Amino acid sequence: MIDTPTPDAGPGASEPGPAPGPAAPSPAVGAPMPDARVGEARRRRGRPSAGVREAILAATLDLAAEQGLTRLTAKEVARRAGASEASVFYHFGDKVGLLQAAMVAGLEPLMELDPAVVAGVAEGSVSESLLTIATSLERFFDRVLPVLGAIQGDSELRSAFTDRMAERDLGPHRGVELLSHSLTGLQRRGLVDPAADVEAVAVAIIGACLLRSWQRYLFGDQRSEAIPGLPRTIDAIAGLLQPPGG
Repeated sequence: MIDTPTPDAGPGASEPGPAPGPAAPSPAVGAPMPDARVGEARRRRGRPSAGVREAILAATLDLAAEQGLTRLTAKEVARRAGASEASVFYHFGDKVGLLQAAMVAGLEPLMELDPAVVAGVAEGSVSESLLTIATSLERFFDRVLPVLGAIQGDSELRSAFTDRMAERDLGPHRGVELLSHSLTGLQRRGLVDPAADVEAVAVAIIGACLLRSWQRYLFGDQRSEAIPGLPRTIDAIAGLLQPPGG
C-alpha cells in the first residue's frame, strides 16, 4: 500500500504543548491566539481528554459545510465540539493548522480501503476494484469540498494553506499515486492492458469523482442523475483497459 497521509498525532502526554506551527499567525490567516489567561487555563487543566481532537475536526468539517468560514472561529468550533477554546489551539496551533488537519481527516474513507484493493491484488474484476476506490474518493471529496470552497474565498488564507500543504507533500497527486499503484498491480496480473498509461487513467477517474461531488456540492442530490453514475463511468473505463484479446 502506498504511503497515505495520516493525521498528526497530538502532543506527547509527558510534555503537553501546542501543535507544531507558527507561534504567532497573521491575523489575516489565523484566528487570534489565546491570551495569557487562556494559557494559564491550559496549564491548569493539562492535556485535553481523549477524543477531543477528533470532535474538533468533525465540528470543523460540519461548520465549513454549513456556513463556510464565516463562523469557523476557535470559539464556535469549540462550542460545536463540546470542548474548550484552548483545546483548539492546543491541538492545531492556528486556523491554518486546523483547516489542514480537517483536510487530512477527510482522507478517512481512503485510509479504510482494503490494502489488497489498493495493491491491485484483491479478488474480483477490474471494475469492482476501481469502483471501490472511486467510491472512497467521492466520499473524500464530499467531505472536503466545503472546506476547499471556503478557503478559496480568502486569498491570504488560501496562500498560507497552500504553503502548509506543500510542506507536507499533500495534494491531488497523492490520489493519483494511490490509483496508479492499484492499476499497476492489476497490470501485473494481466487484467489491465500493459500499454495503458496508469497515471493518466488515475487522473480520469479522480476527475470523474470530483465532478460528481462538485455536482452535489452545487445542486444537492436532486440533480445527481444529470451526469453518468459512478458504476457506469467505471465500467466504461474498465472496458477501455482490457488487455488485447481479453
